[in-house]
Formats: sequence, structure tokens, C-alpha cells
Amino acid sequence: MNSNTMEATAQIQRLRVTYSHQGPLRYVGHLDVVRTWERALRRAAIPLAYSKGFNPQAKLQFASGLPLGTTGRAEIMDVVLTEVIDPAAFADQVTPQLPAGLAIVAVAEAPVKTKALQGLLRASKWHADLQTDLGSDELEARVRSFMDSASYEATRKRKGRNVKYDLRNLVLEMEVAGEAEPGWQRLLITLRSEPSATGRVDAVLAALGLGDAVARIDRQRLIFAV
Repeated sequence: MNSNTMEATAQIQRLRVTYSHQGPLRYVGHLDVVRTWERALRRAAIPLAYSKGFNPQAKLQFASGLPLGTTGRAEIMDVVLTEVIDPAAFADQVTPQLPAGLAIVAVAEAPVKTKALQGLLRASKWHADLQTDLGSDELEARVRSFMDSASYEATRKRKGRNVKYDLRNLVLEMEVAGEAEPGWQRLLITLRSEPSATGRVDAVLAALGLGDAVARIDRQRLIFAV
């Protein structure tokens, strides 16, 4: 059997895992989250497929890493396997190995050969709860002013230098949802989330004059190309 055949037969199932990322894990970087998942899957004796080469890597694909300080309710990860496992059995085996803050929400089969999740991602929906003295009317006025603008120039760091970009183009929807609890206002924000154009909630809050507000930012959903 040649190496190409061996590689083809080694990847016989892809499971698409929806999971929540909460609590203290908001302060853990994405690369460490990837390592945490890999350790949990190995401890659960999941038959992971690995890349070839001098330093083989488990074939885990994440749709989008969460920015540091944020949480997620429905994060998506693909796991490529060398043996077929029932999705429910996968969840039962892996769940006891996960640390506090990580929890499997759903597991489903996906085509073994498919485009990478990052390439299919188009948008993301967020809740941003802000501790602020602003009332709903003032907050709505700021949101309306931003959404009615043709463009909004913002700056971000890229490869050690400041790069200007149009933040307005990255915000697809935004509205005020009222008080999440006394003293806290909730914004519902839908951002463009593509490889070449990804919006960030912290940049939106800064544009609204709320960059210094205490915020709880939670990604609710990832939206993919059909």
C-alpha cells in the first residue's frame, strides 16, 4: 500500500462538535484551548487522525478562535478520526475529560472531505453586556448614529504596525436589547467574520464611546456559507 492510500484510509470519519467556552477559560488563549482539547481527546482514547511530517498534529479544525476575554455558547470544531465512533458515544467519552468551562453541546457527522470551517465562516452573532450609566435611549442614539454612517475609520495592529480599516463595513447588524440586569445594558451585534474581513466587538464598543466600560462579551452563534 503506498503512502497516499494509507493517508486516505486513515481519515474515515469527521465529527462536527458544537461546544461552549465559558467561565475562567475566557482568559485562556486560543492555542492553549486547542492543546486542552487535544489532551482531553487523547485521555478519552479517541482515535484521532494526525498530519504527516516530523511533528504530526491532531487533525482538529476550529471555525474561529475566541478573542481573549470573551466567551462562546456555540463554538464549532471538526475532529477527524481513524475509526468510526457514534456521535453520542464520542460525547460520553470526552465529557469527563474536559476542564471546567468547556462543555460539549452537540456532536454530528460531517463529510470526511469538506472545506475548512474557517473558509466557510461568514458571520458571528454576539451579546455584549455593558456596565454603564447610559440609558437605553442614549445608547440607541449612539448605535443608530454608527449604523447610519457610510463608513467608520478605525485602526488595528497588524504585523507590528497600525493599519486603518472601515469598521462600519464589518458590522452587519446592531441593536440595543435593553437591560440585561440592573446597571447593565445589552447590545446584540452581528459581525462579518471572513478570513479577509473580521469584525471585533471591542472595536465596536470603542466606536460607541464605550471602550472603557466593563463588558461581558459572549459569542452566541457562528454563521457559515450554505
